[in-house]
Amino acid sequence: MAFLRLYLLAVLNLASGLIQDSKNPLNDFCRRWGHQTAQVDGKLYIDGGLVAWNPLSTNPLNYTNTWLLYSDLNSSTQDTGMPYQYANLTKNSTVPSVSGGILWADEINKCFYLYGGEFQDRPTEFSFWTYDAILNQWNETDYTTNVDSIQRASYGAGTQIPELGFGFYYGGWLNNQTSPSWSGPPVATNNLIMYDFSAGTLNNNTGPDNVGRAEGSMVYLPASDGGLLAYFGGIEDQHGNGSSVGANMSTIHIFDISSSKWYTQGAQGDVPAARRQFCAGATWADDYSSYNIYLYGGFGVDNATGFDDAYILSMPSFTWIRAWPIGDTAAEFPHGGCSANVIQRDQMLIIGGWFTTSDQCDSPNSWGQHNMNLGYNGAARSLWDKYNPEISAYFVPSPVISVVGGGPTGGATATEPSKWDNPDLAVYFTRVPTFSTRAATRTIPTPTSSLTNPKDSDKNVGAIAGGIVGGLVSLIAIPCLILFCLHHRKKAIKEEEKISSTTPPVELPTTASVHEIASPGNSHIHIRSWSSNNSTSPFPPDPYQSTTSANGSYSPYNTGYPNPAPYQPQSAYPSYTEGSLAYGYQFMSHNPNLYPLPAQSHQHEFSYPSPTSHFDGTSLPYPQTNLNSIHTCPLYPDRTSTPEAPKLENYPLSAHPTPTQYYSQPAISSNTRHSSDNCRSLNRKGRSVRGRFVDANSE
Repeated sequence: MAFLRLYLLAVLNLASGLIQDSKNPLNDFCRRWGHQTAQVDGKLYIDGGLVAWNPLSTNPLNYTNTWLLYSDLNSSTQDTGMPYQYANLTKNSTVPSVSGGILWADEINKCFYLYGGEFQDRPTEFSFWTYDAILNQWNETDYTTNVDSIQRASYGAGTQIPELGFGFYYGGWLNNQTSPSWSGPPVATNNLIMYDFSAGTLNNNTGPDNVGRAEGSMVYLPASDGGLLAYFGGIEDQHGNGSSVGANMSTIHIFDISSSKWYTQGAQGDVPAARRQFCAGATWADDYSSYNIYLYGGFGVDNATGFDDAYILSMPSFTWIRAWPIGDTAAEFPHGGCSANVIQRDQMLIIGGWFTTSDQCDSPNSWGQHNMNLGYNGAARSLWDKYNPEISAYFVPSPVISVVGGGPTGGATATEPSKWDNPDLAVYFTRVPTFSTRAATRTIPTPTSSLTNPKDSDKNVGAIAGGIVGGLVSLIAIPCLILFCLHHRKKAIKEEEKISSTTPPVELPTTASVHEIASPGNSHIHIRSWSSNNSTSPFPPDPYQSTTSANGSYSPYNTGYPNPAPYQPQSAYPSYTEGSLAYGYQFMSHNPNLYPLPAQSHQHEFSYPSPTSHFDGTSLPYPQTNLNSIHTCPLYPDRTSTPEAPKLENYPLSAHPTPTQYYSQPAISSNTRHSSDNCRSLNRKGRSVRGRFVDANSE
């Protein structure tokens, strides 16, 4: 019987893998959730998470997303009003494909760093990865740490501070899907992980107290001397054994970066119900008189319900404001597990999510993208609107002005709560940080450099071919032109000798000007799901097609929106069941964190957040020590994940050496050392690779 079960499991895994490999992440998209995103150089990268394929009636399983995709933030489609999306980037099987992690975006160095997350299959040992957006290449990254070992956590809350080059990740679950050595119940950690982009240090710091937290949100606010972090929502594991209660949404945790101190401040107003795995982003008035955090959706603490609403938390008045729906309008599409990214301070792209009451696809023509216009200054003059890449100014919207005073550009009069829980906070919110310009620690190509854009593989290949042909033609044409001129000049001289001295000189014939050879293959082919008025897609147009002003209570998640519904109903879906994981990863009989997901994951059924621990209920998962550990790891050459992926062999190498912090550093000390005997690998051109970027000295 045991052999039969293993055999059936192997067959199921093989079948799931074959189905996954046959799918196109854009053309077959139905919905995604639990992914992580990063905004770098005008692109919004989407990594990991889970996906469901269209149609659900014949694709009832949930799969791990193994692709790295991106949305072009400098474009928007005319039909759906959302950015174009592409799936032609590299990601090989050595790079973790996880859910509930974070991508720390480093805009200065044109890369992002992958930390945390949990696997749907067997988890691997902790590893830290960098994606180089210039070279379209993943590298396993060396780091130093202040503890014996860093562990992977999932569904914590994180953000980054571009001006300082810091990334943060607070809380999250430690379980048998984050660590291969985990046993016992899940544990929500209370630690704050901080990564220094320049120094390469990945350190563990203490949280506000000893309570473990997960599935909340953290945002950065440019206040105080060095910035503030604000955390709220999610669940609290008060006993360190996986039991959870909903965090009070009126309790806001504040971390002052300059002093490394934690504070707690109470909020008032229209306080949202407790929730987990919602998405949120922050923006602020031009004069910094109000900082406004926009929240959308989330799962209920009971794991069976969800939310389809939006709130604004305005600081420093610490007032919650209900932004949508307005009045008694019913919310029809509750969901959580989404992502939110604020673009140019005025728009927030919300991507994906798992729907608790719906079995319909999530706006497949726009790949699950929905846009909030945070200043209500788009074409619709409402919260939900088409994405417009030209908008770059934030105006405080009327719902916030009616509560905190002032006007669209600032001037808030409500600048403090009814009571400060700590007088330090009153001082912090009167200050605005100033940062020195942060320089790149690598050579960044200029827009006129010869680096090609990996945005479109067909365009990339065509440009390379055109360049080669053009170069060959030029090499042939120039000598021919010189010989042509010399020949005609010699001929003219001979003819001139035959002419009598009384005959006026004859002007030499002019030669034709050199014409630039057109490079073939310059057509722009988008690797994406194309929509048009003649589209044969079974799905109706997305709700952003109309530029007509809409009532504020409408949203792309509501069928009452005055446009065709974004969700195409499906019929006769097979029933979904819950079950244990394969490979012997069994959940505890009491799992308070199991979500009612309606299908299996990549190779087996999936549940959030899927816990267990080798620590007892009272021990902290991250030991605080003074040890400095150096971690060096082998790197792997990238392989393209799809046939359309661009070939990058012709990228020129930087003429400047990459800074030493991107290399493996020998640890000449008695401290704990984590190293590999072989930490140098070759990229496609045979160059050595270390750390985050290509080693420029190894040509």
